[in-house]
Amino acid sequence: MRNNALYFPYISIPNSTWTLRTLLYWDKLSAIVPIEYAHRPEELDAFMRQLLDVELVETVIPAQHLWKVEQFAAGFVKLLEPKLKTQHYSPEKLKLRPRVRIHIEKLEGIGDFLLNCGAAERVDYSWYMVETSIARLFMAYLTVCLGALDEVDAAPVTNRWEYASLFELGSTVRRLKKPEHEGARHEILECLLPVPEGNVSLADIVKFKRKHGDLLPALRRMIEVRSAEIALLPDPEDRADAISDFTHQSKLKIEELSDAMQFSWKKLMYGALFPLAGSGIQWATPTDSKLVWAGNALSFVGAAHAALSAIGGLNENQRIQPLAYIAHARRLAVRGH
Repeated sequence: MRNNALYFPYISIPNSTWTLRTLLYWDKLSAIVPIEYAHRPEELDAFMRQLLDVELVETVIPAQHLWKVEQFAAGFVKLLEPKLKTQHYSPEKLKLRPRVRIHIEKLEGIGDFLLNCGAAERVDYSWYMVETSIARLFMAYLTVCLGALDEVDAAPVTNRWEYASLFELGSTVRRLKKPEHEGARHEILECLLPVPEGNVSLADIVKFKRKHGDLLPALRRMIEVRSAEIALLPDPEDRADAISDFTHQSKLKIEELSDAMQFSWKKLMYGALFPLAGSGIQWATPTDSKLVWAGNALSFVGAAHAALSAIGGLNENQRIQPLAYIAHARRLAVRGH
């Protein structure tokens, strides 16, 4: 199971709730950035620059990796050729269909093939305009190929759900998730993982992940395994019911953990202060010296602080539960802590 994610189809990652939730779920999020943008980050949008500055996002530069993907161009041509043989993709119709930009560095030898079949035109040295559906297929293919490299090792993720069906790219690309798996994960995370709002900054997210990130692999393993099981159900209604049942049971556990984290006067009275009576602390009488009074008062303050520190916390078993990460994330989302 992969611990990292590789975003597509755009160079800059959007400033959205999807991105914040994605940052909280994966150990590391990367984006495919041509080398000219890596050298001129001022050409990226402001939010993307912020993500890079706080190191919540890393760049994957195609020119540094695609040469390691054997048969990269041939694999995509093989994938595309059956489409080009249909009437829907005839040269005449391709000329009339809408197009989007793709940077030349991403194409790695595929540009000439797209030009020859009428699926693309050269704009300038850096960009091609590629027929939209073919461009979508290519970006999914590119992301899967890069993510499969050991040095990248990242699952493809996107906020554009029209790409979901494109993950089934055939047996030439290893370790793909079924679209139903992606959908189940998406639904589960939307139900369980809160999105920070208000004054929560990217720096707060960095701090949160450093503090609680040790819980994330176990949480992700639990969600990925359950998503894989749900993806195997053939009936969409059965998948929806399974997602609903999993999120409901998880929410109950998260509520228990959240309650354990919170301050409670009942916990204070019966779980913390009363045991102090048996701790050997005795209050000095008014006739005692001020020094004895002060010493006993300080002892009580120290003991009370130790007792109160235990209130609103998790016990050892609760602390290591995967869903504790989401309980902590709820506090981040609500309070910005």
